[in-house]
Amino acid sequence: MEKPGRTGKEGRAKDAGAALSRRLFLLRLTILVAFSIGLAMSPGLWIGPRSYPEVPVWSLLPPIEGTVAAALYGALFVLAGIAAIVPRARWPVAGFLAVIVAFCLADQTRWQPWVFQYSFLLAVVGLARGRRVASADDLQTLNMARLVIAFTYVFSGLQKANLNFMENEFSWIITPITSLLPSMATPLDALGFLVPFVQVAFGLGLLTRRFRRASLAAAVGMHIFILAMFGPLGLNWNDIVWPWTAAMALFDVLLFSGRDDFTWRDIVWNVRDLRHGAAMALFVVLPALSFFNLWDSYLSSALYSGNLTEAQIYLSDLGAASTPDGVRRYLVHTSENTNVLNLQRWAIADLNVTPYAETRVFKTIAGDLCHALGDRNQLVLVVKEQRLFFSRPEIGFRCSQL
Repeated sequence: MEKPGRTGKEGRAKDAGAALSRRLFLLRLTILVAFSIGLAMSPGLWIGPRSYPEVPVWSLLPPIEGTVAAALYGALFVLAGIAAIVPRARWPVAGFLAVIVAFCLADQTRWQPWVFQYSFLLAVVGLARGRRVASADDLQTLNMARLVIAFTYVFSGLQKANLNFMENEFSWIITPITSLLPSMATPLDALGFLVPFVQVAFGLGLLTRRFRRASLAAAVGMHIFILAMFGPLGLNWNDIVWPWTAAMALFDVLLFSGRDDFTWRDIVWNVRDLRHGAAMALFVVLPALSFFNLWDSYLSSALYSGNLTEAQIYLSDLGAASTPDGVRRYLVHTSENTNVLNLQRWAIADLNVTPYAETRVFKTIAGDLCHALGDRNQLVLVVKEQRLFFSRPEIGFRCSQL
């Protein structure tokens, strides 16, 4: 005969295990759905047609194009569908990630912040050992996902701690409000000086028991605000980030709500799991190097932070006339014998994503355009690197330097 109370204790443990398994499944499903929506919204980035050049990691890598690109692109949706419905989805997830890696090796512009984050989260959640009974490994999997999301907020806030964001970027973001209520411009602009520190605070607060609930409300509220500002009733700009913003709010709820009892040590400290070491390296250690321009900004939560490398290509009238038709339509004639190719507008119009904001990528793109010119002296690439520390003034590159 079982001892009194044993059944109740086992029942609670079983319920807790079922809740944990359900949470992991919903997290995996959210990642796959959001990833698939992002892929569907940016076909030009993956399969073309495109005028924006590809920038492979290594120049000798063969391009992925034509029928091969279309087949791999279609395979992503098939694999995502299988991974979303089967209980243990390690192999379809592994296949999905392998295709993503191949695509990203062929073009660095595909290293979008959402691609990077989704891919790592999917590797953590989707490649975990598929067990029928919840285990300590499942708890650790959730904690690694929590680390990724919390430190995404921390570094996003730190990246915004610059005057360019506080005085310019934030003022542009809140344009939908200030255009309707001009009297709110001054107090809202002042809010821009607080936003970086509030974001760092709730990112850290998610790691604590005491401030978790308030931080969760702040995080979800921020995403609702971003959707309102960037969405169709606001700026109606860069719609590829809309599903990512919604997914982040869902990640917050799945990872930080409920009665799970975890501390910051459970999330940050685990020396026995190599996956945890990779998460710490990619989302805590290396992003700090981006402040010194030693790690890529898009891999460091710097999107819309005012802390990115920007570039424009200037062409004379003769140079503009010899550019390919697909590029010429993005040129803006600004003054006598001066035509400007804004790389951000070109990438968004052509691929529905922002450029990968690194000097090496911009130099390769400009160099590709140089090969199309009859006179290579008719083009200048101007790059400005904005960082928290060691920002650099504008630098001009001629075709001979690319």
